[in-house]
Amino acid sequence: MLRFRPDPSGVIGDKLVREACFEPITDVPLSAVCMAANHARAQLSQLLARELTLDVFAPVLVKDGTQRVIFDSGLLFGTRGTTCDAYVIFRRPDARRIAHRVFGEDEGGAEDSPLSSLEERALERIAHEVIAFCAPFCGTVGPIARLDPERDAARCVTYFELRIGAPFDAVIGVGLSKDPSPSFGGTIDRAVLCDVVLDVRAQFGEAMHSARDVAGWTVGTTVRLDTKIGAPTTLKVGDIAIAGGDCGIRAESHAVAIRTTPSQGVAP
Repeated sequence: MLRFRPDPSGVIGDKLVREACFEPITDVPLSAVCMAANHARAQLSQLLARELTLDVFAPVLVKDGTQRVIFDSGLLFGTRGTTCDAYVIFRRPDARRIAHRVFGEDEGGAEDSPLSSLEERALERIAHEVIAFCAPFCGTVGPIARLDPERDAARCVTYFELRIGAPFDAVIGVGLSKDPSPSFGGTIDRAVLCDVVLDVRAQFGEAMHSARDVAGWTVGTTVRLDTKIGAPTTLKVGDIAIAGGDCGIRAESHAVAIRTTPSQGVAP
């Protein structure tokens, strides 16, 4: 993705300029995360016996060395998948808030006070439901286990967050050990396409007109072109150029003699 650095890097003329740079982005589409999170919301609502709202924060690639910032001092669960591993992180304040809401308790005590084994078991059950919806990214997942954030956090490559609305008001982090590659379906056999009808158009002239001129066009208006009718012609299917050639007349019909094909570099 092309981005511009936030601070100006210099001056050209009387204008400040910012340096452009390319940053890698995840191949996990936000739409896929939203669909999976919607399923997780339904499962968590059933598990916690109350209707929940769930907001999704877009997935990002985790830069090396920043995993500890994300996972530090949190409650980390993970599982192995056939494609990649999945992780669920509860930061301590969020873990306490969720645990207290699950058991109908008021928040009290120090934020760094340890959770009881029963509270951790409840959070593990929630993590299980969250990891279950990671199957589209991880493949078949195995049993969930408690992990050590300091040791295992460095494996996280892709990360996104789920925010549970009131009364929990807590964030659950989700990580993947590998950025899944975009999936592509199988190729279509040529025989399947034989009966498909395509709308092929010949673009044989070009012109630029102002919106004022176009607004004044009526039936019978003569539109002046910037190119000659006999100029090189482009054949298009939709907006995709498939061939180029010369426009003319053959046997009293308009025709195009193809001179170039996509493999020879047809200009769009």
